[in-house]
Amino acid sequence: MQFILIILRLIHIAAGAFWAGSALMIALVLLPGVRKAGPGGERALPMAAISQAMSLASLLTTLSGLLLYGWVSRFAWGWIASPLGIGFTIGSLAGLAAFLLGVLSTGPTARKLAALGGQVAAAGGPPKPEQAAELGRLQAKLATSSTWSTILATAALVFMAIARYL
Repeated sequence: MQFILIILRLIHIAAGAFWAGSALMIALVLLPGVRKAGPGGERALPMAAISQAMSLASLLTTLSGLLLYGWVSRFAWGWIASPLGIGFTIGSLAGLAAFLLGVLSTGPTARKLAALGGQVAAAGGPPKPEQAAELGRLQAKLATSSTWSTILATAALVFMAIARYL
């Protein structure tokens, strides 16, 4: 049993660090650089590969985290209400919210944006007015959901890191 706990913790910590770190790297380094590069700057980023890696990391983090939370807490109110339990519970809720936001908003919006961008590129000219409007709407939605996912994943990482010291 101890071996399984160690493996779950390794998966949870490594995947969670990758997920939160990638989100912060994109939000704080890559996207500002793309914005400075101007229109078309996003084409330099391998977004499909980044998205797949972050999706896998978020899934591994969430699944291993749920297993760890259930294993350690046994869903006993005494543990959950303890300072350690409160820290892990807040971190867990933030992580679950980030995961669900990614699954329900960020991922689907990114796929729609990529498909529409492909249509515009295939047409070989500037986007039609309705396409430009839809591109703008999707980009705004993606920016909002990505920002919130990054904030929530970072909050989860912080609360998990400090839970033992509360």
